[in-house]
Amino acid sequence: MERYIRVENEDGETVSIPAKVGLCSCCEGYGKVENSAFSNGFTSSEWAELDDESKENYMAGDYDVQCKACEGTGRVLVPNLERMTFTHKRILVNVRREQREVAAAARAVDAEMAAERAFGC
Repeated sequence: MERYIRVENEDGETVSIPAKVGLCSCCEGYGKVENSAFSNGFTSSEWAELDDESKENYMAGDYDVQCKACEGTGRVLVPNLERMTFTHKRILVNVRREQREVAAAARAVDAEMAAERAFGC
């Protein structure tokens, strides 16, 4: 069964990039990730306040949630470099470059907002 990832090229046209199944990089194939409610972790005093059962449940991953990137399967489609043409590779490079630029801009906005909060603006 042939698999494809659909992306937009520079002209806004949808292009099908040959793909294969790979491990999800978000959950590393487990299908679950840490609940975002715990993303800042615990302080030592908060951890000390937890009962032993809650600590064991946390360490066992009982509060983990389904990975959104792979919808809990642990697998995602990744580009199949062996089947890609030069044009496919060029399009993929441009798509990834644009994704990095968007992510960098989002991080810059987040950093600016954090700095404003720190200074009480």
